[in-house]
Amino acid sequence: MREWLINRLQIPQRTVLNRKIPKKAFFTQADLSTSEKEMFTSQIEGIYLLSVMNQQSTNIPIYQDDEFNYAEVVWIYVELRSDKHINRIIGAVHKSIPNPVVLIMSSSDEQILLSTSHKKLNKNDKTKVVVDQPIHTNWFNPKKEDTAYIKLMDTLVVSNLSFKNFYSIYEDIHHWIRCEELIQLVGTMPTNIDNRKEAITILNNVQKYRKEVEQLQQNQKGQLDFGAKMDLYMKIRIKEQEVHSQLQQIKELC
Repeated sequence: MREWLINRLQIPQRTVLNRKIPKKAFFTQADLSTSEKEMFTSQIEGIYLLSVMNQQSTNIPIYQDDEFNYAEVVWIYVELRSDKHINRIIGAVHKSIPNPVVLIMSSSDEQILLSTSHKKLNKNDKTKVVVDQPIHTNWFNPKKEDTAYIKLMDTLVVSNLSFKNFYSIYEDIHHWIRCEELIQLVGTMPTNIDNRKEAITILNNVQKYRKEVEQLQQNQKGQLDFGAKMDLYMKIRIKEQEVHSQLQQIKELC
């Protein structure tokens, strides 16, 4: 699978390392808890450094400002024994590496998920980073050609990404991975940047409306007055209609 993904995503050969990393290396690089170390030992079959894209290997400019210092993008591939505690494993891998990581998790049945997490400079200590909440896709088979995931894989082909600097290339990957949620919602996703930007804005609205629906439903459960219950019911219906309308707009962008 590793070699197939390198070829499928057209990761430049001069950046490819594809070598195994000892699990213990992660223990020394990050302040992992005892339970996180146990997860690495029991749940992970192997960790591989697929690629290091730096200025020397790509000629992409370094990006640095008050918040970020992106001098390279690292591609990490993790073979799992099981997907138990998957969110904690994803978080532990991201916090173990100070550089922005494109994380590919692989299951025993050739399913993968992709994850990214921006790393901001610690305001009190510029030698350390603060890890944003990781995002990740659902599990999918990247070799299956008859699904919307072929669009996701095509958008992540390295030559299709933004090469302005290392922040822009990572942000590009980050947004395409975010678009996987659209596949779950409407069965497809946009493939150009302008439509992607608009679709993600709408997706944020959908998530906001859904949270409001959940809150209204909670309020409705605890309401004994029939009139108040009906009022909440109507508010829920209006919010649900807004969600439906927003999803239709996303479909039109795809």
